[in-house]
Amino acid sequence: MKNLKVFMLAGALAVSASAFAQDYNMVGLSYNNTSYGFNDAYGRDHKDLNYSTNGIGIDYIHGFSVSKSLPMFVELGGNINFNFHSETEEEDGYKATAKFQNINLQVPVNFAWRFNIIDDFSIKPYVGINFKLNLVSQNKAEYENPDGEKKDSKWISCFDKGEEAMDGSEYTWNRFQMGWQIGVGFQYKPFYLGVQYGTDFIHAYSHKFEEDGEKLTPRISNGNLKLVLAYSF
Repeated sequence: MKNLKVFMLAGALAVSASAFAQDYNMVGLSYNNTSYGFNDAYGRDHKDLNYSTNGIGIDYIHGFSVSKSLPMFVELGGNINFNFHSETEEEDGYKATAKFQNINLQVPVNFAWRFNIIDDFSIKPYVGINFKLNLVSQNKAEYENPDGEKKDSKWISCFDKGEEAMDGSEYTWNRFQMGWQIGVGFQYKPFYLGVQYGTDFIHAYSHKFEEDGEKLTPRISNGNLKLVLAYSF
């Protein structure tokens, strides 16, 4: 009798695992917060230049089952994200506003494991890498004097040719970045809620040069926080 119970339990676990070992798709919307951190490359503090963007994303993921008996998956997807930042300073009646916007396309690749907690509810931790293509990254400044007169600059792309460095190259931001992420998702029936954090291996901006015999590497690094609400099918 005891062996029969063990056999029945093993069979139930196998059925449960196989049910969660099927391929799946997820389509959703996300809130994205991306931080831009400036390092201290010139011997002076750049931390006061740090800022973060807020934005929304449209996300798609397909999970490929990699085991017939275990709920292990490789996820491949595509996200397009629209991120914005605005910061205003006022002094003696003068107002200056700096604006930044970024639109990027990301291709995440994750390894995930789905745990079936109860019927219709599962938890999915995952870890992976992503490939990011920055389609738009640009800055704009707006000024207003005490009389209310306003003056706006044009949008300036971060990918435009910039100041020439000592080695003859020019300062520009990176269109392509690569990073890592770790996250966890909670799914009830077809509804999915997930949270994710990661950083980029390839910085948003990085340049090496020498100044007065000193090797310097100014760079801007990213941290990425994502909250996603999705529909799984």
